[in-house]
Amino acid sequence: MSREISPVGVDERLIQAAIKSDVEAVTERVFQNTLDPAETILEDDLERQADLLDHAIQLPAKAKVALIRRLISQLEADNIQTIVEFGLREIGDRHRHGVAASAPVEHNTRLLLKKDYSYQARGLTEPTQYFVYLRRRKPKLDRYIGTLFHLPQGCALSYFLDAEERLIFNPPHNVFQLRDSKNPDIIQVVRLLCLEPPPPDYTFAKQQNDLPEIQLHLEYLDLQTHQPIAKLTYPFPMCMHEGGKLDRYRWEVTTVTQAPELLIARQHFPQTSVVEPLPSTNSVSSPQLDLNSPLDRAEQVAQPLRRVLELQPKLLTFYLSDRGDADAILKRMRLWVAWSEKAMPQSKWEIIQDAGDYTLMNARFKRRILRFSPNLSAVVLEHSLPVLMKWFHDLSLAVSQAQSQRQYSAVQLKLAHTLFIEMSLPQTDPLIALKKLFGLEFSKPAPTKG
Repeated sequence: MSREISPVGVDERLIQAAIKSDVEAVTERVFQNTLDPAETILEDDLERQADLLDHAIQLPAKAKVALIRRLISQLEADNIQTIVEFGLREIGDRHRHGVAASAPVEHNTRLLLKKDYSYQARGLTEPTQYFVYLRRRKPKLDRYIGTLFHLPQGCALSYFLDAEERLIFNPPHNVFQLRDSKNPDIIQVVRLLCLEPPPPDYTFAKQQNDLPEIQLHLEYLDLQTHQPIAKLTYPFPMCMHEGGKLDRYRWEVTTVTQAPELLIARQHFPQTSVVEPLPSTNSVSSPQLDLNSPLDRAEQVAQPLRRVLELQPKLLTFYLSDRGDADAILKRMRLWVAWSEKAMPQSKWEIIQDAGDYTLMNARFKRRILRFSPNLSAVVLEHSLPVLMKWFHDLSLAVSQAQSQRQYSAVQLKLAHTLFIEMSLPQTDPLIALKKLFGLEFSKPAPTKG
């Protein structure tokens, strides 16, 4: 058997040995100079530290990375966070200088996030969701666009705007696990990178109701290593709507805590920036992610995977305490359909009548919301209470934030605002939720005698 070693292998090991030697020498001098932080820094100390920094600057790139990795373990989490944010800004600055030497184009609008303050009533310390708004600069006017993930336990999401008006999400609180609500074996981990605003010349009027071109950039991460495996762009807020890739009704979302060293020493750190593409993803296979599927667009949202995976939910039936309230039930259901047509035309609702029953459902994806049987004076919930409340939360929010407020009466706007608050609060009793939705009393079915 040949024991020859290729010259390339020898060179690589010699380089690595030299790097290791340089790094150990520098780090040893760093630690010697910081043994006593309370000691007064003399002029000689300043000169030694200057020499030390000069030596570190002269190290090759690989040695500098190794040195940073070595030193990062000596820092507190807050210091590491500062370094991460500085690194992201540095990448953005270099991109701007390299791509556009001219002055940045001024945008007529800018993106911003607003907290859902209902978390305070829940006794939480952080918001459970964040609303995305587009702000017109002159004259100032805010327009509601959509909502990001819903996190029942809360999340401290932070961001900054770069020179191109992109809303950049700060680590480490921008990584989330998505678990399919109907099939818990399906899990994805994503890192939100940024929201890209509409073109610079885009603006809007007070009653305008179009769909501005806003893009959500994100990475899909490996479930174990949290290394990026794909970078995709989705139209926002359509990607969060029912049937979208980040369907708020399909995915149960939780935050993912990454080890501090992963924030700095990821294998593909440069590729995780907003502006740099990942290497080819065709060689990466994942049972949870189809990397070859086309990106979502407003006019082409694929049928959701749950059409295959969804199990038949347990139906919950509740009865009107007063059978004479049947007309009020139908009137409220028709009101919701009218609201959806105005506030959510891309995902409007409809009522289907079949054999005397009235089913409220999503017109686009044919997903049932609830069913009313006048003959039995009964309301049947087709899905779990949290999913039901999320539907009506989003509907009432869309009405409350609609640009054309004149198309709703004052009574309707007050009802939408009340529903938005009620559907934001935690609730475990379907009877109470139904009372909030319909303004009527309900009762559970009497237990059957065995």
